[in-house]
Amino acid sequence: MDVHVSGHATLKEVKLMVKQILPTYFIPVYANHYMLKEAAIEIAKDGFDRDKIFVPDNGSIIEFPTNGQPKIMGKKVNTDYVFVDGLGIGDISHVVLRDRKVMAEDGMIVVIVTIDRKTGKLLHSPDLISRGFIYMKENKKLMEETRNKVKKILKDTDPKIEAFPDYIKNKIRNDIGQFLFMKIERRPMVLPVVIEV
Repeated sequence: MDVHVSGHATLKEVKLMVKQILPTYFIPVYANHYMLKEAAIEIAKDGFDRDKIFVPDNGSIIEFPTNGQPKIMGKKVNTDYVFVDGLGIGDISHVVLRDRKVMAEDGMIVVIVTIDRKTGKLLHSPDLISRGFIYMKENKKLMEETRNKVKKILKDTDPKIEAFPDYIKNKIRNDIGQFLFMKIERRPMVLPVVIEV
């Protein structure tokens, strides 16, 4: 069986490589910055010319003129992380990253309510789906209290409010989020789904 221990050379191996290759310049890359600096210090101790050792930051540009000493330029290349989100590649908005963080830390609960389009009344008990939040079978009391809270929100809300479904979604999101935090000091992402029939 093959075991991958490390992709990095040891200091002894780096020194051996420098002695065998005799490079003009020494530019350590691909490690934590403190390791790069340590490698540069150790190579200099072995007699390598300090003026020909560079330890650049990520994105630094080193210019090697045909005549003269190389230098690290003031400008840098962008080295920000590129996130792959499903099929798309590129920037992911702050909101998406924040939502993912909330779901990773506190999970989410989906609250599904079916209401009468004309009266705004709840047609049957709200459905709750928990993911990464709590195990519903072991927390039946909390789930029942949450259902009752959703029922009360709908009962106490005037269905004649303009944009009623959107209002209900926001009310459920805010009130259930606060309710769950008061109960168990966790605030999962609350995803309300309002079905009008």
